[in-house]
Amino acid sequence: MLKSDARVSPVAVTDPDSTGDKAAPDEERFVELSGPPDLLPLWFERGLVVAIASVVFFGAFGLLMAVLGHFSVLPVFLVGAVGTAIASVLAWPRRKSDGPAPRAVRFPAIGMCVIALGFLVWNGVENGHYVSVDRDPGIYAATGKWVASNGTLEVQAGKTWTAKGGEFNWASIGMYPESDGQLEFQFNHLAPVLFAEGEIIGGDRLLFAMPALLGALGLCAVFAVGCRLVRRPWLVLAAVTALALSLPQMSVARDTYSETTAQLLLWSGLWLLLTAYERRRLGVAPLAGMAVAGTLLSRVDALVYLIPLPILAVVTLLAARSSEDRRFLWRMYAAVVLGALPITVLGTVDLMYRTGGYYAALNSQIALLRIGFAASTVGAVALLVVWPRLDALRRWTEQRRSTLGAVAASVAVIGLLAAWTLRPALQHSRAVVNSTTATLQASEGLLLDPSRTYDEQTMNWMAWYLGAIPLAFAIVGIGLLLLRLIRRPTPAIALLLAVAGLGTATYLWTAQITPSQIWAMRRYVPAALPFLVLASAFAIDAGLSLLPKLGLSQSRTRLIPIAAVVPVIAFPLGVALPVRNFQSQSGFLSVIDKTCDTVGHDAAVMFVPDDRLGLTLSQTMRSYCGVPATKLTQGISAERLKAIAGSWQAEGRTLWVLGSTPEVIAQSTPGLSPKLVGKAVNTLHLDETLSRPPTTYSTEAIQVYAAKVTG
Repeated sequence: MLKSDARVSPVAVTDPDSTGDKAAPDEERFVELSGPPDLLPLWFERGLVVAIASVVFFGAFGLLMAVLGHFSVLPVFLVGAVGTAIASVLAWPRRKSDGPAPRAVRFPAIGMCVIALGFLVWNGVENGHYVSVDRDPGIYAATGKWVASNGTLEVQAGKTWTAKGGEFNWASIGMYPESDGQLEFQFNHLAPVLFAEGEIIGGDRLLFAMPALLGALGLCAVFAVGCRLVRRPWLVLAAVTALALSLPQMSVARDTYSETTAQLLLWSGLWLLLTAYERRRLGVAPLAGMAVAGTLLSRVDALVYLIPLPILAVVTLLAARSSEDRRFLWRMYAAVVLGALPITVLGTVDLMYRTGGYYAALNSQIALLRIGFAASTVGAVALLVVWPRLDALRRWTEQRRSTLGAVAASVAVIGLLAAWTLRPALQHSRAVVNSTTATLQASEGLLLDPSRTYDEQTMNWMAWYLGAIPLAFAIVGIGLLLLRLIRRPTPAIALLLAVAGLGTATYLWTAQITPSQIWAMRRYVPAALPFLVLASAFAIDAGLSLLPKLGLSQSRTRLIPIAAVVPVIAFPLGVALPVRNFQSQSGFLSVIDKTCDTVGHDAAVMFVPDDRLGLTLSQTMRSYCGVPATKLTQGISAERLKAIAGSWQAEGRTLWVLGSTPEVIAQSTPGLSPKLVGKAVNTLHLDETLSRPPTTYSTEAIQVYAAKVTG
């Protein structure tokens, strides 16, 4: 077992989930923890376990049913409830004493709940209603609405139109065509399934609030991991508060993104893995495996977080102090795999067969991640076989732990500082030409180079949203974490650096996303931003531990922690405050609802050519109004229009023509009298930038005109 320098918490082997036979009192074994014992109140841990199990089982079984095309309320909610209950019982947190936790532990946990609730309320109230299927949030929301109403991930968009002629284009942004006029939704589908379940329970209001709810739970999971890492819970609370106030975290919580789902599952999985290992709880391990693997259901790139796990598992096994420890570890690993395997299979099937076009487009990048995981697995097996035979190397490393730790820490700190200060001056990263980049460069007066990725600016991006001082704390904290990992390794440090650290390093090197702000910061929400704020808390905690040795007066000793924590919270808050009321497509949902009411449930909707609404609202009409929708590829005559309307009328539907202005409708479909259905102007959309964080709002608008066609 990895050695811990913290206090020791007794966990008897007679615990129902423990392994081994009942030991005599003088032979009772103890489990060394990576932080202070009982660092979280039982009520907090139990609530978090139930929340994690709910997301895993309701989400995974709902996704399975959607993949099979049979998503429906009763079986999904019944199986989800039963699975949640069973997993919660198996992983139920318990200790020798169920008495109240000390105030130093209880108050930060209560504070965390207050912060999470405030995060949910603030971002749930200010959330956007992204109904236009032109970027990721609109695609996720439309998928969720479709699953809730139709129980499947398949959209039969074209078959009914092709029978009526060849001048129709039913394609939509964010969707891939299949045979027989069928469309499939882009991306992994766990988040949309969770949104669908929110829609079923609470309608559109809860659907659009689900990211804020998942984000609030994700903050609690980050707090739980942080409390296994940092000895002062109030410092963890300050760090997670800074994360909650950061503009990127708020951004993904106010729109229907998948990042809050990935964040919750990743950090929940890390916490559960630590719990299973430190407390010898096999009952926790399957849920830990399901949570970690659950990230694969939400993000196509989530495998990057799992790559280090085989190596880490073998290192932990090699560090075990006894054969009994090794036997437990093998059992724990088996239980983790037992939970992870079905989730991994489900995620693979969903990706390959329910979003095949998306999978094909990213196949080369996915292949690299799979190669990385395979290499990690092979390397782990090789290490397990070879390391016990390398006596000389083992002795050499043991004798030089302090030196190796200092070298690793120095390299990390110097490298991160260089990436922050020197890399922007020495490197201008480029890839394929990006029209969005070109547009923003022109609007900001920057040198026109649409191939720029701005990857060299990633450390500056962190400083923009977290602050220069907190980022400096984080860099120092990463160095200290590496130093501790090599000198006196603990499970929490090893897991944090291996999983979150690798994911952070990967995307700090190359963001692989359009570099506009705040859009690009999505990459850093699941792992990097939580990792950096916890690293900053670790650095402050280490510094506070040195204060008694400095001989400072009591008044100064009290002021120094406050002086250290204030910038950690103040910087993110200062960035967010000027644009605190931002919303995407505010008011747009009311226009869509009016359109649905106007055309009715027995309509067929046709958008005119040369009008962007045809690409951005066709699937919106299908998902929100439940009507067939398409776009004309060319203008048609009044006679042809009436013929199409007559064909639909024979099927009991009324044809409607939609467009953004009366003029575009008149140009392509003569003889109609379009009327304004609804118009919305959102003045709270975050301004898109390249050279700074958003500090102002921009304006976006939607208007829909409709004309009824009689056969």
